[in-house]
Amino acid sequence: MQKIIPCLWSDGWAEEAAELYTSLFPDSAIGEITRFTQEGFEHHGQSDGTVLTVSLNLAGQEFLILNGGPMFKPNPSISFFVLTPDEKLVDRLWKGLGDGGSVMMPMDRYPWGEKYGWVADPFGVNWQIMKARPEDSEQTIVPALMFTGAMTGKAEEAMNRYGSVFGGLETLEISHYGREAGDRAGMLNHGRFRMAGQAFVVFDSGVDQDFGFTPGVSLQVMTDDQAETDRIWNALRHVPEAERCGWLCDRYGMNWQIIPREMPGLLNGPDREAAGRARAAMFEMKKIDIAELRSAYAG
Repeated sequence: MQKIIPCLWSDGWAEEAAELYTSLFPDSAIGEITRFTQEGFEHHGQSDGTVLTVSLNLAGQEFLILNGGPMFKPNPSISFFVLTPDEKLVDRLWKGLGDGGSVMMPMDRYPWGEKYGWVADPFGVNWQIMKARPEDSEQTIVPALMFTGAMTGKAEEAMNRYGSVFGGLETLEISHYGREAGDRAGMLNHGRFRMAGQAFVVFDSGVDQDFGFTPGVSLQVMTDDQAETDRIWNALRHVPEAERCGWLCDRYGMNWQIIPREMPGLLNGPDREAAGRARAAMFEMKKIDIAELRSAYAG
């Protein structure tokens, strides 16, 4: 069961994006759809019954799309590598994701791959699509974190930090900028690693960028119990004013949601009154207290 799930912040396009993505990626399906309720209206401002989240599975990678409003948008600081030996799939994804989007790097041959391109899709979500060797394609979709601005140079530190928090750190590939990169020499130009059984990529931007991490793309962590929730929350939290409803911001500006696996069942259960009480309780929390949610659900 996947532990770390990318969450895309949308402004009403969650269902449209889910339909597009599942039409393009093999072995994909839309999962649970949750909806806003009157509880917490003063926080979310959405009509009762409006789609809140759409969960989906794309080629074995779970995603969540959240209709959060216009406050945040995805940007290139977090992208998704698509690694596949199937050239026809490369072409299909490039065409389908690029239609109405914008090309960041054209599909071409590069030193790191015979066929690679970077595109922002119509919703602003960034994809790096690459024909890869079968041995590098075990995980088709790999989240990639680009460290920019004041965080440039922190990618390798973050990789080791995250690995220590989630466990099972395994470095798969690592390379650094050479002397030709000037003041970026020695920084990480590509680091692929595994933690909690999942692959990730981190790298320091090779040029100055005008964007950085935001809640436009966050990582949702599904915890097994309160002790794990507390441990991960305390290990990552860094910006107290950003903490709300299980969300936090870490020392690198990355946004995380630390969510007990039991919580969605309490918030979205068939007993609407009980779920409403649990949702109302959640809106008053920073770190999630699962015992309080249970108590609210029970009434």
